[in-house]
Amino acid sequence: MESNFINLLISGSLKDPILWILSLVIASNVLSNSFKMKLFYLSVAGIIWGYIRLYIYKSFGQLFSLEQTLLLLFICFMLMILSGSFFYFAIKYFKSNS
Repeated sequence: MESNFINLLISGSLKDPILWILSLVIASNVLSNSFKMKLFYLSVAGIIWGYIRLYIYKSFGQLFSLEQTLLLLFICFMLMILSGSFFYFAIKYFKSNS
């Protein structure tokens, strides 16, 4: 696997506003107060977001192998969980200090 391909996936994912909007909404207390449920929602959102990104790439004519597809889904899954967890703990920290 080329490191250039992985870097492109990660940089493109970090620029995508869907990541930041979804992870912030799910991390806030809008849907659930339980951290386990937030992780579940973030996981589902990450997989769906990965499929959206995959089909956007495919609509531009990009061809993906099975390994590249799984890597894209995994990166989207992990970024959604990491950013959502960060927002959850940041919101919890700021609420407890105010």
